[in-house]
Amino acid sequence: MAKHSARKFATARKHPAGCCTKPAAHDTSVESPSSRELLLGYQAGESDAADLIFRRYVGRMVALARSRMSARLRQRVDPDDIVQSAYRSFFVHARNEEYVLRRAGDLWRLLTSITLHKLYGQAERHTAARRSVAREIQSGERLALLASLEPTPVEAAALAEQLHLATAALTDSERVSLIARLQGESVEAISKRLGKAPRTVRRLLSQARDTLEARLLSPPRPPPRPLTIDAAATPLLYEDYVLEQLIGSGGMGKVYRARHRSSGEAVAFKALHKAWQHDHRAVERLVQESRLLAQLRHPHIVGWRGLGRFPDGSCFLVMDFVPGGDLAARLAHGPLPVAEAGRIVSEVASAVGFAHRAGVLHCDLKPANVLVDAHGRTLVTDFGFANVITPRSDRVTSAVGGTAGYMAPEVALGTTGPTAAADIYCLGVLLWVLATGQPPKHPLNLAAVREVPELASIAMIVRQCTHADPSGRFATTEDLRTALREAVADDQLRTAGGTGHS
Repeated sequence: MAKHSARKFATARKHPAGCCTKPAAHDTSVESPSSRELLLGYQAGESDAADLIFRRYVGRMVALARSRMSARLRQRVDPDDIVQSAYRSFFVHARNEEYVLRRAGDLWRLLTSITLHKLYGQAERHTAARRSVAREIQSGERLALLASLEPTPVEAAALAEQLHLATAALTDSERVSLIARLQGESVEAISKRLGKAPRTVRRLLSQARDTLEARLLSPPRPPPRPLTIDAAATPLLYEDYVLEQLIGSGGMGKVYRARHRSSGEAVAFKALHKAWQHDHRAVERLVQESRLLAQLRHPHIVGWRGLGRFPDGSCFLVMDFVPGGDLAARLAHGPLPVAEAGRIVSEVASAVGFAHRAGVLHCDLKPANVLVDAHGRTLVTDFGFANVITPRSDRVTSAVGGTAGYMAPEVALGTTGPTAAADIYCLGVLLWVLATGQPPKHPLNLAAVREVPELASIAMIVRQCTHADPSGRFATTEDLRTALREAVADDQLRTAGGTGHS
């Protein structure tokens, strides 16, 4: 493309009345030519410039228009039509050289403001003299929010998740090249770093762009038929909550710290990852987790607030927010003192025993699923893999899940379904991990810990909890708690007497 070095660049001098000038997302495009060169090329009559401008931004513009429209407004207005109208307006004014650019991102800001201006006009046209525009705006937002260029927390989180999934599909070389280019490195610098020819780097960038465009800009597939859930079971309203910060993410779900709009109270807001939001089994697990938490009111089980629906029909779960962190974060700084590890496991066992008496197996006890609040109190969370014990048996027949290393061998091998003994196995592994930072080896080598009195006091407990035969484990969580109390008492006696353990 020809260079236009003689031109002076400034932010758009003129664009349709009502366009906003608040900055939006940065133009992070890594393609050559730049957006400024594309605009100048189009104004100079270059045939490919208009097509490149259209293809580069159309997907993002449609997504922006769709995100600012309520479901009711989308029934009357097609987001694609809004974007087509915005492009027509842009190209007319650009041909007359009414726009010039000063810095990276200005073209995206300009197209965004035109798109939202068109959307504003359509919202007014379809609501004038019939009803308040505010009723058309999702979540009761005022019309002014249509012109906001800043993404909402939900949009930002969804985009981050989409980008993570998209970049995971890239090869290592493509990912390194793309990240370096986004950080402003030249193709030549990247080629030196990778030890590859500049032509190869350009090919890697092109492949990365094609992969990202295919994943991020392709039309979304229509979701499968939603799971039928009684409306009374999902009474919470999404618009009552403001998502503030992502505080946890697992294989199927993510948890945000959120705030209730009217009360200002902080809560934990759990939702499925986008890829699972319309998967019937995943949704059923979230609904079941809500039902189980509703029955499990215990000082060491995270409190339940209720279940709700997103505007698209998928579900979310609201729980008490626990300021502090989980045990996995604590272990990042090293193992815990044995006495503290024993106290924590005793409290967890108390919660698990309560769940067992209510007919519920947790099935996924691990450090990441145990929270510690500001006062040092432990709370068990994440009943996403929980199973319900049938009235006629202590075994379950529903799907089995869990975390490798913590699952009892009979569950991991599929020889039996989970039982209360499987949760006791998890508690034994948890105790050893908290005290040593490592999972126990099987069979646990007692000789290796004889010279460490603190570990020796719990080694027999861990060995019995993790017995290969479920019948060889503690019969109940209360038996386990009794053993822990006796071990702590014995350890205190040894310490007071100044004797070692042999």
